[in-house]
Amino acid sequence: MIEQHPREEVDVEDVSDQGGRPWSVFSSHGLVLLYLASHPDHTLRAISDALGFTERQIARLVKDLVASGMVQVSRRGRRHTYAIRPDTALRHPTVRHVTVGRLLAATRADGAGVR
Repeated sequence: MIEQHPREEVDVEDVSDQGGRPWSVFSSHGLVLLYLASHPDHTLRAISDALGFTERQIARLVKDLVASGMVQVSRRGRRHTYAIRPDTALRHPTVRHVTVGRLLAATRADGAGVR
């Protein structure tokens, strides 16, 4: 039986500033990467619902992350499972010295990875 995960919907008002347009310090690619690190077996629909993007946007973002080498996809039955590749460097020249693993450690909820 396929395990069902509760869906958490995003309230866009929670991420906007004083009536302005919504924004985040992380790009959409970064948000998907962070989400996949914590939820490697979620479906595109579950990711979409949690982050507030369309399934088509999530599919494109995941495809980009796979093409960059940051995420690896494997099939488990009829579903996909996502694995983060922590030794992959971030893409932008100003942060190319930072690996995906260091980014994920720095954003852990308990702050254990922050130095």
